[in-house]
Amino acid sequence: MNFTAPPTRKVLLGAATLMCFALAPQAHAADASPAADETTIILGLGMGGTPRYMGADRYRPLVLPMLSIQHGALFADTTRGVGLQFQSDSGFGTSAAINYDLGRKQKDTTTSPGGDELRGMGDINGATVANFTLSQQLLDWLSVNAEADIRMAGEHRGNRYRFGLEGILLHTGRDTLSLAVDAHAGDSRYNQTFFGVTQAQSQRSIYSKYSADAGIYAYSASLNWQHTLDTNWSTLASLTVTQYDDQASDSPLVRHRSSGLGLFAINYTF
Repeated sequence: MNFTAPPTRKVLLGAATLMCFALAPQAHAADASPAADETTIILGLGMGGTPRYMGADRYRPLVLPMLSIQHGALFADTTRGVGLQFQSDSGFGTSAAINYDLGRKQKDTTTSPGGDELRGMGDINGATVANFTLSQQLLDWLSVNAEADIRMAGEHRGNRYRFGLEGILLHTGRDTLSLAVDAHAGDSRYNQTFFGVTQAQSQRSIYSKYSADAGIYAYSASLNWQHTLDTNWSTLASLTVTQYDDQASDSPLVRHRSSGLGLFAINYTF
């Protein structure tokens, strides 16, 4: 379930949305797909701050409990949803999952994106999405990746996409420092849903009418530091900077074109 805006998924989004906790289970699968009879369980807790919604100039605190269960190629966790993943020895990776996007509220909330500034815009209800990722390692320290969130049910909010590069800046026995640079795009329905203002919404809110088309709406850069304490405990610190551009740059809903997200998480692997 995604509690953060897409550019942070970890990214983050994410990440990856979000974005960030997904790095922990992926680290265990970096060399090859897990053995079919191997089960990994990870519990974690993350705390940080994120913009109240995409383009907001105010922030809200994040408290993210995390549970990840992985058995062979199967996984189920609180950030990526339920799905399958594959990682080859040649560096090619792919995954497919079903997840849920919380949408956006027209009021301040601590559990999902939204803000009082959006009153009159109406809520964007949640949607079930199919998430697909592809990645290919180009060098020992560099990989290219892509992600698609395809709306399956719920709010007709359109589809979003992400394309990026991730590089390993430092890798030791206990520490991994990585940098990810991504472009975030949406189809016309997605961009209009999150950045556009219809005539009816304009009459109910303080915003002027604005139409968004398909294309890139943001660029982001994420710096992630994963530190292994022992065989069970590890920590993750992440900083993501997002710049709204192109389809979102002139949107009246984007009150600040640049935003940041910070997250610190501690994980326990059984």
